[in-house]
Amino acid sequence: MIIGPLVVTLLAVWKTRNMSRTYDAEMTVYTGVVSGFGIESEQLGNQDWNILNNTLQNIINIIVSKETLKNVSLRLYARCMIYGDPNKDNNYISAEHYKQLVAITPKDVLSLIDKSSEENTIERLKKYEKPSRDNFIYGLFNWYHPHFSYNALKNVRVQRVENSDILNISYENNDPGVVYQTLDVLNDVYVKEYKTLQFGTTNNVIKYFETELARIGADLREKEDDLTSYYVQNRVINYDKQTEEVTALDRDYELRYQDILLANSSAKTAVKHLEEGLDENLKSIKSNSEFLARINKISELNYSIAEMENVTLDSLNNKSRTPYLSNLKSQLEQDEKDLKLFSSKYSNQKYTKDGYPTANFVSQWVDELLKFRKSEAGLRVLANYKNELNNLYSHFSPIGSTIKRQERGVNFTEQSYLSILASLNAARLRLKSMEMNSATLKVINPPTFPLDSKPTKRRSLVLSAAFGSLFFILGIFFIMELLDRTLRDRFRTERVTSGKVLAAFPSIMPMRKPRRFDNECRQKASHYLANQLHGYLDAQTKPCIINLLCLNVETDNQEIAEHLSSYWKDQGVGVHILREGVDFRSSSREFLFAERLSDIVDTGMPPADIYIIIHASLKDTPVPANLLREASINLLVLRADFVWKDNDQILFDTITGHSAPKPLMICLSHAEKSAVEDFTGILPPYSQFRKFAYQYYQLGFTSSKEM
Repeated sequence: MIIGPLVVTLLAVWKTRNMSRTYDAEMTVYTGVVSGFGIESEQLGNQDWNILNNTLQNIINIIVSKETLKNVSLRLYARCMIYGDPNKDNNYISAEHYKQLVAITPKDVLSLIDKSSEENTIERLKKYEKPSRDNFIYGLFNWYHPHFSYNALKNVRVQRVENSDILNISYENNDPGVVYQTLDVLNDVYVKEYKTLQFGTTNNVIKYFETELARIGADLREKEDDLTSYYVQNRVINYDKQTEEVTALDRDYELRYQDILLANSSAKTAVKHLEEGLDENLKSIKSNSEFLARINKISELNYSIAEMENVTLDSLNNKSRTPYLSNLKSQLEQDEKDLKLFSSKYSNQKYTKDGYPTANFVSQWVDELLKFRKSEAGLRVLANYKNELNNLYSHFSPIGSTIKRQERGVNFTEQSYLSILASLNAARLRLKSMEMNSATLKVINPPTFPLDSKPTKRRSLVLSAAFGSLFFILGIFFIMELLDRTLRDRFRTERVTSGKVLAAFPSIMPMRKPRRFDNECRQKASHYLANQLHGYLDAQTKPCIINLLCLNVETDNQEIAEHLSSYWKDQGVGVHILREGVDFRSSSREFLFAERLSDIVDTGMPPADIYIIIHASLKDTPVPANLLREASINLLVLRADFVWKDNDQILFDTITGHSAPKPLMICLSHAEKSAVEDFTGILPPYSQFRKFAYQYYQLGFTSSKEM
């Protein structure tokens, strides 16, 4: 109980004498996620706390992610290899750890270290790294190096300060320079990782929208150019206005056509009526070549004038023809006068057959004929104009559907262009907002170089070893106490056998040299046993019989009987010892069927007060129940180092039942001195240490009397 924990404690003290110390450093980072200014947050108005918390958690996850720590490991290794000094400690790595690092670094990796450029060294190491068990750079992060491995760097702790957007980043290791440089490198790496992850997606989206915007813009310009070319090719300026103008022209044509048709019909009827009133002399004028020439000329002039007076699509040409039209009208007026003069000269009769004056009648006929010819010219012009209108209708009808189809395509492309442009502006706005948010990732409290190490766990380890070993020993003893079936002492014997232990006899070892106090100890034990047996002896019953029973032949029954006999004889008590095999034979018929002691005792033996009968092993020969009941007490002697088995328990229960109502008591032999002292008290030698130990064993912690 004392030596075991003491040895373990001293061993723990020795093993932890060179225990490595731990250094820690921390830095505080302001993220600006919650309280920072952002374009999107200003537009949205109310802030979504789920989005804010998710953003803050993303930053924490990026800091402690394996990819970030891998970049930290590579940059930290390059920095330590460049600035490390094997002769003295510095702010990068201690001299001891630097020498260890150089010792494990292969020569081909040492050749990659550029002392003048950290970035060049990192690029070389990245090119050298390959996912292989034999690759030093790959294994540096994925194995178990105390400074550069993932197992070491994953001890970086990131905690949010209450509900703010401030993060506290801490790290501890056994090298102060490595601890300081780890946080310094981490502060640069995680910002780049955050920007890469945040801006990468948005930049890709912006690039996609820009590409689509250029494509749709080119498509829109192409469709607009096609529409313009179609307008020019088909001489269309404003389709709706032009179609309205064509409709108006068609309406005017119908009105004009009806007026001219009416005038033509009226003139035709008048001419016919007047021609019926002409005589033969006047009818000959119709076949006159000069008259016909003059009439045809006037008809052509009327046709030309009517053609020019009709509404056409080209108003500019109409304005340019105005002087020419005036000349034609003047010429027409002159030709009409000449025709009338010619017709009046041609008339050689004064009156018609109906009595009208010939001159007036011819003049009237000529006027109506001119009207008729004029209306005919107008009808001819309108007929041509109708064909022109039909051509316009045929021209503009397919143009309308084509223009609408092309305009729909232009409008759809324009809406797509505007939608892509709005999405591009939104993506650029988000990028600018993220740039503003990432710009707020500032270190408030930068890491400081740790000068003192943290208190070691040596004291707790030593105390744990001491108390652990103590509890371990106690546990072993407790388990042994529960499971061990060795009789050993009174408490365990009574618990295992369910019997009553009367006394214990000290161990007698014939192979060991006798000690000075062995006889005294055996005498005290025999005196105690004799005194205990005396309480079971009945003075009115003579002689008193004591049966010494045993379960194996190695029990010291003979020694115990002699000590008892010697003690009682010194007191004047007559004692006879009857031994199996000497005074009686347990295998004889007389013993097996004996009803009383006199059946096996020689009658010529002098009488005695006490008979001590030493029986053979109960496993070999049984003891008659009558002899057990006749005895004053049956004493079963068991070795203290004897293992109590199930068959022993069965035999013990049988003997207990046969000896009833006489008591069956147990006496332990070969017992330890402490087990004997439970009955006799402290045994010699009576030294101060022995007295103190006995007092401690008996739990007399505050007793002032000697035992």
